[in-house]
Amino acid sequence: MQQQNTVKQNNRGVYRADPSFKHKLEAYAGGSTLKYCYQCGTCTSVCPISKFIPIYKPNKIIEHGKLGIRNLPQSNAFLFCSACTLCTKGCPQNVRVHEVMQALKDIAPGDTQAAEFLEKGFDETIEALGREIPLPLVYSWICLRPSESGGGETGADGATDGAAGAWNSAVKKAFERALKRPYPLEVKENKSAAKVAVIGSGPAGLTAAFDLAKSGFLVTVFESLPQAGGMLRTGIPDYRLPKEYLDDEIDRLKAIGVVIKTNAPVDVGFFDQLIGWQGEYKAVFIATGSYSSRKLSLDGEKLSGVIPAIEFLKEYNLNGCANISGKVVVIGGGNVATDAAGAAVRCGAESVRLFCLESRKKMPAHEWEIEEAAACGVEINPSWGPATIFGDKHKVTGVQFKRCESVVDANGRFNPVFNDKERLDADADAVIYAIGQGPDLSFLSRSVATARGSIQTDPYTMETSLPGVFAAGDAVSGTASLIEAITGGKAAARSIKEYLQAYETI
Repeated sequence: MQQQNTVKQNNRGVYRADPSFKHKLEAYAGGSTLKYCYQCGTCTSVCPISKFIPIYKPNKIIEHGKLGIRNLPQSNAFLFCSACTLCTKGCPQNVRVHEVMQALKDIAPGDTQAAEFLEKGFDETIEALGREIPLPLVYSWICLRPSESGGGETGADGATDGAAGAWNSAVKKAFERALKRPYPLEVKENKSAAKVAVIGSGPAGLTAAFDLAKSGFLVTVFESLPQAGGMLRTGIPDYRLPKEYLDDEIDRLKAIGVVIKTNAPVDVGFFDQLIGWQGEYKAVFIATGSYSSRKLSLDGEKLSGVIPAIEFLKEYNLNGCANISGKVVVIGGGNVATDAAGAAVRCGAESVRLFCLESRKKMPAHEWEIEEAAACGVEINPSWGPATIFGDKHKVTGVQFKRCESVVDANGRFNPVFNDKERLDADADAVIYAIGQGPDLSFLSRSVATARGSIQTDPYTMETSLPGVFAAGDAVSGTASLIEAITGGKAAARSIKEYLQAYETI
C-alpha cells in the first residue's frame, strides 16, 4: 500500500510531512547517520552561518529532512551550508551533518519546494545575509556550486540529468537577479572617524573592513597583489567561483568608504610605521592568510617544473591560464590539490594524475570535489606517498611513489607508514604539490607573539600581544573555511570598535 503524505498543523500553519523522504537521504554519503540524531542542538550552536541567517539551524534541517517537511523556510536553509564541517566535528553522536546537507543539495534538483525557494525566497535571504557579511553572493555561490556545463548527473534518488540541468539554470538565474538588485547599507556617522589599517584583502580582512566601515571608521586595506580578494581571488579557480561576483562585492565595499590599496605589500618597516602610536592608524588588523607552501623535502624538489599548488593557482586565476602542459602529477588529497588538478586539465594538460597518502574514503577533499575532478579527467590514486622526484639536470621527468599503509598512528597523530617494497613510477612534465600551507609572518614586529608559525591572539578579543594590533583568519587558525574566516573578521571588528571607543576616552 502506497504511503500517503501526512498533513500536520502547528501554530505557524499547515505543513506537509513525508517520512519516506528520509529514505532518499539515507541513499547518500552520510545519510545513514541520520538515525543517530537526538536533537541536542550542538551542530547549531557551533555553526557560524546560523549567527547570520536565523532560519539556518542544522538540527532543525535534519529533523525536517527525516520527516520530509519541505514547505517551511528552514527546510531549504541547507542550500547555505558551506561544508566547514564544524557541525560534524562537534556532533556527540557522529552524525555526518555536513554530508547530510550535501545529500539534500543532491536531491534538490527533483525537489519542487527547493526550486520555489530559488524563485521566491533567495533574493530576500541574500539581502539579509548582505547586511551581515560583505560577500553574500560569493558565499552563496560556493555553497550552491552550480556546474559549468549547466547539466548534472542522475542522483541516488533518480533525479534525471534534465532535472539537474533545470535546477542549475534556476540557480544561475537567481544569482543574476541578485546581482542586479543592489541593496543599500546603512553607514553610521562616527565623529571621531578613527583610522584603521587592514593588512590583507581576503575574506577575514574584507569582513573586518566591512563591519568597521559600517560603524563609521575610516578603513584602508593593504593588499600585496594587484587585485583584492585574497584566496577567493587567487586560490579558487574561475570554474568554481566566477570573479564577477567577487568584483561586485568589492565594489560595494568601496562604495561605503573602504579604501583598498593593491600592489601595497607590508614589510617590517612599513608595519612598524602602521603600529606607531604617532601614526595615522589607531588600530591594525592582520589578515594575511596562508600563502606559504610546505616543502616536500624530497630529492629533486628544486627541479624546474616542480610547482607549489598555491603558486600554480595564483598564476591560473590572475592570468586566466597557467603555463603547463604534457603529463602532470599532482601530490596531495585536499581541496587545493583537487582544484589544482582541475585547473591543470583546463590548461590543456595531456594527462593529470593525483596521488595522495590517504585512502579514497579518507581523502580530506570534499567528496563532491573529488568527483568533479574525476569527472573532468583527473586520475585519482589514493594511498601513495612520494619517495623521490626524478629529472635530468634541470627539468623534472617523473616521480616515484611508495605505498602508504596508514597515515596516522593509534593516537591520531600524523605518522605515515609505508610499504617500501611496493613502488610506482609516474612520468611527469610538471609536478604540482599541495601538502599544506602556512602564513608568511616575516613582516611582523618582534612585539607580536607567534607560536608554531601562527600569530597568537586572545581567543575572545583577537588582540595580539601588541596593544591595538588584532589578527584573525588563516594567519591565526591555520587553513580554515570561508565562513570561519568571515566569523574571525567579525569578531576582530567588534573588538577593534571596543578598543577604539576606550582609546577615545584616554
